[in-house]
Amino acid sequence: MKKVKFFRIAVSAAAFIAVLLGFSGFLPGIAPLCKGAFFPALTAGALTALFWILLALLWGRVFCSWGCPLGFIQDAAGFFGKLLLKRKNTYRPPRALLRYTAGTFLLVLFMAGAAGAAGWFEPFSVAGRGFNALFRPLVQWIGNHTNWWHFSEFSPAAMAVVIVSGVFVAGIAGAAFFRERLFCNTLCPAGFLLGIFSRLACFKLKIGEKCVKCRACEKVCKAGCIDVSSGAVDSERCLVCGNCLGVCRFSGLEHARAMPKLLPDRPVEPDPKRRAFLAGILLAGAAGTAGAVGVKKLSPLPEKLPCAPPGAGKIADFNARCTGCQLCIANCPGKALTPAVLEFGLAGFGQPRMSTAGGFCDYECNRCSNICPSGALQPLALEVKKRCKVGSVSWFRNLCVVVTDEESCGACAEHCPTGALTMVDYKNGLTIPSVTPELCIGCGGCEYICPVRPRRAVAVTGVREQKLIAAAAPKKAPPKPPVPKPAEQNKEFPF
Repeated sequence: MKKVKFFRIAVSAAAFIAVLLGFSGFLPGIAPLCKGAFFPALTAGALTALFWILLALLWGRVFCSWGCPLGFIQDAAGFFGKLLLKRKNTYRPPRALLRYTAGTFLLVLFMAGAAGAAGWFEPFSVAGRGFNALFRPLVQWIGNHTNWWHFSEFSPAAMAVVIVSGVFVAGIAGAAFFRERLFCNTLCPAGFLLGIFSRLACFKLKIGEKCVKCRACEKVCKAGCIDVSSGAVDSERCLVCGNCLGVCRFSGLEHARAMPKLLPDRPVEPDPKRRAFLAGILLAGAAGTAGAVGVKKLSPLPEKLPCAPPGAGKIADFNARCTGCQLCIANCPGKALTPAVLEFGLAGFGQPRMSTAGGFCDYECNRCSNICPSGALQPLALEVKKRCKVGSVSWFRNLCVVVTDEESCGACAEHCPTGALTMVDYKNGLTIPSVTPELCIGCGGCEYICPVRPRRAVAVTGVREQKLIAAAAPKKAPPKPPVPKPAEQNKEFPF
């Protein structure tokens, strides 16, 4: 049965590499594969979530060992932990109260519209933020030294989010180094939910009559769920990894048919511990609801909003559904997306927002809305995305170099793809910008290219609900700059 173990390692490694490359940013064709992760698919209502649930109902928590990128990270850390510490696993009693209260609390947060807060414990989003914090800098370093690729730098505030994300993943990996899948069976909402389904699995791992109690299976069980002394396997914690089957030399373990009994054989006596257990779950559910309401009430959307990625729709709904996995940030070719700190309020911490510090939204790109795994961004066809109004532009006359320095510019109008900014006659042969708000989609190209510092003469602010403009104007040719006077021939162009 060693083939099961090695096949599982091959499949989980392939899934991990696919997700890792999806977050690298330079292979956008792989990014849509990330929609197969269990919890984002469940949030989006995708069929892949049903696929993992059906597998759990058949064999148990298959996703946790076969398809979870964070699980692969923990397996790698656990492998080196056993190698360096000469550690062997043992059976560990289930921490049911901790697992059920934490799982209930996080699931209620998701259902109550606080996905951003709960997403800090959702395994795919945790792994994705870790890839952005730890892997993408490596890709950036390669790009800067070999000219393969280039990433813009995050702002100092956004870097704080990136650092927190990296430390969080490192902490989970560190816990796995000493005790393998500790996170999976205590704080992971995906593991909690799939564990409930695995209790009803048709085929479960069982200790058979041929077992000689050598405990080899206990020593390799990542979840610590095999108790040879009592001859029982905790199917709710079992990760279906195949490690135990690979080391058993006496065929003492098997996946046997085990239809669950819906009713007990005899009346169940009242148990004070069970009552305390149920009370803990109810309290966790109430705390999750209160936490979600508190996050929304104590941190409402600010008056001045940043631009959310195209496809977000209502910003309140976007914040409620986005888990902050940052897949869109990693795959933005215009380098326009960055992690939010408090720009969306506390509920939007770590979620993507548009920033012109490193780039602007590419008019010919609709990648972010089509790779979002959680459904927080609705898929937009390119022609629809070109009409999606994510923000509005404002022009500040008293800051424009044409007015302050009487220098010819027009950079904002040259980079406006919809004609929302045009140049009109000013004086002395110069032209100044004129804004048509109903044509602006908020791409930020004008703000990004504006040469005025520190405060730019054009600025784009977000809208509370994204809508489509009436019609996208065709991209026009850049206006010709006015012919400078003879005395101005040697003056440097302002950008």
